[in-house]
Amino acid sequence: MNFNRPVSLRQSGLSLMELMIAITIGFIVVAGVGYLYLGSRQTFKTQDSLSTIQENSRFALDTMSSDIRMAGYMGCGNLSGITPVNITQNPQIATPTGLQVFPGGSGWTVPASYTRVAGDVLRISHASSSGVTLTGNMTVANANIQLNGNPGNFKAGDVLMVSDCQHADVFVANNVSSGSVTIAHSNSVNTTNFLSQAYGMSPPPAQVYTFQQIDYFVGCPTASWAGGQCSVPVALYQIINNGVPQALVDNVENMAFLLGVDTSGTVPPAKVVGAYQTPTVVAAANNWANVLTVQAHLLMVGGPANDSGSNVTVASQAYTFNSVAYPADRRLRQEAIATIAIRNRLP
Repeated sequence: MNFNRPVSLRQSGLSLMELMIAITIGFIVVAGVGYLYLGSRQTFKTQDSLSTIQENSRFALDTMSSDIRMAGYMGCGNLSGITPVNITQNPQIATPTGLQVFPGGSGWTVPASYTRVAGDVLRISHASSSGVTLTGNMTVANANIQLNGNPGNFKAGDVLMVSDCQHADVFVANNVSSGSVTIAHSNSVNTTNFLSQAYGMSPPPAQVYTFQQIDYFVGCPTASWAGGQCSVPVALYQIINNGVPQALVDNVENMAFLLGVDTSGTVPPAKVVGAYQTPTVVAAANNWANVLTVQAHLLMVGGPANDSGSNVTVASQAYTFNSVAYPADRRLRQEAIATIAIRNRLP
């Protein structure tokens, strides 16, 4: 045997070609995983933005719908048939009309420290769903109102309405006593301490309700408004009895209404919607009493313009709402629509 035959101990490595193939395959795998990740992330952002828009839309429309259905309600009467005598001064509210839309905000006073950004302004007036019956006749028109208990939780500073189904007065309570409840309505918070009449117990007995005038507008705090852009999310605001505006829902860019009107011209009205008209047409004819339904349109957006996280669409998209053209950007927009019947005006 030949034990001296040389043995090759040299090891073979990867060739340059094999290394390049391995790198290429690795790059393809990484690129594929990255593409799937980015696609999934983009899809998640889009779906999250869409779900937020839909959730905000439902909340905004549900809240507005609740008030619109109650528009003009005043117990056994209706604001379309009875015009209350209004003596409120602090807070001062407009003479109740049940429902009114200010086209493009025209004729509506913007609250201090806020800017109306876009769209119509909706005003709803109505009494609370239940009243408290008077327990004694008022001897004179400036006498205190007497109640047996206070289930309505009335308190000083509340805007109240007293009505006997034929007459009504809206006033501010300056004092509500405990025990045997009496409600005072002095000229310290009203224009006068006299109601239009001395309400009494003769059937139907007069009742006292809380009263609300509720305004809805799309706005921005003036301190955050510059160059036609809001540094905080533009919001749908709610104002109750001329109080401080409260942001109801963020990222509402615009609001518009169409009004279902009884056009029969009959007396009494047929109470059938004959046409849907713009607030401008209804306002010009002062035909608010014949509005039977309200179609609300809200333009919802996925986030504020100054937040890069709001950019969820792949390409810029222009959007037009109620003849208003919005610049192309990558934010998601959706129009939310609801048609609401005014409960007091339908047969």
